Amino acid sequence: MTSIFPRLPLLLAVTLLFGISLLALLALTGWEATPETQLWQDPWFWQVLRFTLWQAFLSSLLSVGLALPLARALALDQKLPGKAVFLRWCLLCFVMPSLILITGLVLVFGRNGWLTPWLTSGWQLYGLSGILLAHVFLNLPFALRVLSFQWAAIPPSAWKLAAQLHLTPWQRFCLVELPALRALLPGLFGFIFLLCFNSFAVVLALGGGPATSTLEVAIYQALKYNFNPSEALFLAWTQLLIAGGLFWLFSRWSRLEWLAPSSSADAWRPSAHPLTLWVGRLIYGLVLLFLTLPILSLLPRAFSRGLDGLPWMALLQASGWSLLFAVSATLIATGLGLWLAWQSVTLVSLRWKRLLEVVALHYLVIPGMVLSVGIYIFFMHRINWLEWGWLAVILLNALLALPFVFYQLKPVVQDYQASYQRLAASLGLSWGLHWHLVVLPFLKPALQRVAGLCFVLALGDFAIFGIFGQPQQRTLPWLIYDLAASYRLVEAALASLGLLLLAFIGLALLERSAAQSSAKTPRRT
Repeated sequence: MTSIFPRLPLLLAVTLLFGISLLALLALTGWEATPETQLWQDPWFWQVLRFTLWQAFLSSLLSVGLALPLARALALDQKLPGKAVFLRWCLLCFVMPSLILITGLVLVFGRNGWLTPWLTSGWQLYGLSGILLAHVFLNLPFALRVLSFQWAAIPPSAWKLAAQLHLTPWQRFCLVELPALRALLPGLFGFIFLLCFNSFAVVLALGGGPATSTLEVAIYQALKYNFNPSEALFLAWTQLLIAGGLFWLFSRWSRLEWLAPSSSADAWRPSAHPLTLWVGRLIYGLVLLFLTLPILSLLPRAFSRGLDGLPWMALLQASGWSLLFAVSATLIATGLGLWLAWQSVTLVSLRWKRLLEVVALHYLVIPGMVLSVGIYIFFMHRINWLEWGWLAVILLNALLALPFVFYQLKPVVQDYQASYQRLAASLGLSWGLHWHLVVLPFLKPALQRVAGLCFVLALGDFAIFGIFGQPQQRTLPWLIYDLAASYRLVEAALASLGLLLLAFIGLALLERSAAQSSAKTPRRT
């Protein structure tokens, strides 16, 4: 079965995937240093760059710093109620489309929000404070899952040895817990930093003005509002160089495990001091309130005027376009990622294996906004984007999800080849029966996992549609943004609930596949 796929399609796929990135970079080389675009001499450019880095640093520091004590409580407090449900909710919060959260934050912390009367008189949601709130909401759950799984992965023998040696809690933390986290923390901080550095929807909706603009927002405004391609290309190059350099630096640290539940979650743990347990449960309650209140605020607001007079047709149309884009991107990314993963495992040539990995993973380095701007400018005199923009939305969402699909499927394909390939070949099955009866059942949990996450990520796309989308094809995230921008918060809350429901479907696939994978699929160490 190692020659199931012919090599000519493989060569064409490599050429196409590299070609798309190359065309985007070629468009970036079309930038010319005119007096209007010599932005390195403009104080505005340095202000945007400083704020982009500063908000990303603060967001990462807060997310990781707040996650550490709670992740330790989740790992050590065996009687903490609702841990499994809480970690599932954390997964939904991390992959949740940003516009759902933004609507909830406006309802809770906005001018007439639930908690605004109890905040200081100078409180403003729009600006750095709102950006930090949103980024912490989105990234704190990710940090919690990564750190709690890492704590749970500490062998019970290490805890028992620490107990036998009568180590103090501080000694146990320094000798048992900290070594397990030391290699993980820089990579975790760096990954969250990159997410916040490339943030678009949060800053566009909650930025509040030019003083709190980031590179992604500046690129979007230069291209869509001012139609200054030279300025957009200069800013895109800046973002590409910084994001690519940071990714290369941070990717040198360990892999972050955040999808699969830990198999040692119920293993023996030492009893903690009562004060430590009380503090951990207090933090647990506060974080749970922070992660649920913005979402709960959507329910009463969405139905505060009853069901009459709501824009049901606009909601249905936006839902239809969102589903079309998300499902199409998911099918393309999953199919292409599986094909590349299978080829990477079955190829004999080490050079081809490395080439395929570079092809599949290089989209991690290119921010979505940079890729979109490059493709848009390169083809803007060759393609009518008013007519074909929808196709670019689907394809670019699929390409940006491809590294995750490849990264998740390749180890599973390797497991299959090592465990079942020879046995399946001895059965003498045809190609179709072999895949239907043997391969697909083995890969099903992993395919569900990657399809679920690809669906949720494409469903919440905001940046790519912002470049290529058209008003008549408006998706749910952009409908929510338009409604919230015009202070129609009732309709925005209703649309957010609809988007949340669709995202929950993808999460259900993801969680179900994780449980199946943990129970049935052998894991590589």
